[in-house]
Amino acid sequence: MVESRSPLIIGAGPAGLTAALELAKRGVAARVFESSAHVGGLARTPTDGAWRVDPGGHRFFTRVEEILDLWNSLLPADQWISVPRRSAMLVKGEYVPYPLIGRDLLTQLGIRSGLRGASSLMWSRFRRGFRLDDRVGSFREWGIDEFGLHWYRMFFDGYVRKTWLADPDRLASDWANQRIKPIDWRRAAVRNVEHQDVFRYPRLGPGQLWDAAATRLAQLGVAPSLNSDVVGIRYDGREWAIELQNGDIASGDALFSSMPLRFLIHHLKPEPPKHIKAIAESLKHRSVITVAVALREHHDIPFNWVYTPGPRFRVGRVQNYGQWSPGLAPENFGGTYLGLEYFTLPDDDLWVAGEEGLGAIVEQDLKALGLGNTSYEHVMIVRSKFAYPIYDPGRERNVVRIRDYLRQAHPTLHPIGRNGMHRYDNQDHAMLSAMHSVARYFGENVDPWGVNTDRGYHETGLLR
Repeated sequence: MVESRSPLIIGAGPAGLTAALELAKRGVAARVFESSAHVGGLARTPTDGAWRVDPGGHRFFTRVEEILDLWNSLLPADQWISVPRRSAMLVKGEYVPYPLIGRDLLTQLGIRSGLRGASSLMWSRFRRGFRLDDRVGSFREWGIDEFGLHWYRMFFDGYVRKTWLADPDRLASDWANQRIKPIDWRRAAVRNVEHQDVFRYPRLGPGQLWDAAATRLAQLGVAPSLNSDVVGIRYDGREWAIELQNGDIASGDALFSSMPLRFLIHHLKPEPPKHIKAIAESLKHRSVITVAVALREHHDIPFNWVYTPGPRFRVGRVQNYGQWSPGLAPENFGGTYLGLEYFTLPDDDLWVAGEEGLGAIVEQDLKALGLGNTSYEHVMIVRSKFAYPIYDPGRERNVVRIRDYLRQAHPTLHPIGRNGMHRYDNQDHAMLSAMHSVARYFGENVDPWGVNTDRGYHETGLLR
């Protein structure tokens, strides 16, 4: 290892572990500090005996060869499975396939609703033709523009309010083009050939990959330090020093940080200018509580994800773990294993609710799903506090101002990953930001902030 270099890494999620692996590949041993008791971040796989939970539903699909090569190097081929993606929105008691298909929209919920939706969409497209500026600001504007008022209200308005915890008029549309696909009007034969959506998945859940990454690092002498919460960050103009909650100090020549960008600025000494601190305080996150419920009775739900936009449901999204991997449940389990995802803000009433209060909400949602008369085999609750950056209207401008300040004042400080850069990236993009940051550390002319800036990008298609 190159002893003259001594980088520090905050966070052992996909970005932090990838940075450590990339540094090790270049002969540099980093020190990795993780505040929790596990690696993987949101992409971990909590376990209880033979029961496993995927807290966020992690598809493994990428167009980046370096990411694919890293995945393949960490897990052997027999530990990967191929999973066809099938999603639906549960509206008026009907599972409407998602991405939305024009033919289904016109017929599945009734001809009257279909005609109303089609006319609403045509009116939106007609109005678009008279606009001088194609850009739209809020998510509500974008949704009506893309789907028409009728279908926007039916499928997206309630869902976005429930999952983003914000009025769609107060939510930026930056992320929507990547995350929400347009209506598919092609014939079924063409769609089935050209639009197969298959992803890879570790047999025992996403954390299997990141546990393997941590094991690889330990073999290289770079074992992540768990339960190591960073409470102070200081730069003296030459060297970085981080203070841990237990009082220990670690120093190094560079710092890679995947901790929430707001906390990075808060911990930084010397203190950044007041306007930078104020901007950082405006950056917010959503939390997610995943309640994994194993029902003894088998229910035929042929979807990986079921989205629940209607007001009858408190749950925002339901994962059907049986459609992800049989390895998430004990061998020979014949019931139905679901993951109910509840989106909340850190420290609000739902986040701090006890098991009894949360259990009552889950029972009500299972009844609304038509699954309320089945006894439980097993229940697990997983809380992820800083899961998703919130895209309010000022997010992009504010993040750019913080980025520019850090680049000028601290060129050896490298924010990486979803939380570190406050961007709604998938894990492959979080990993790529770490790879590019390591390259920048070695003097290469690459820009980690340029990762995933194509707003029309969708991770979909055939498995590679």
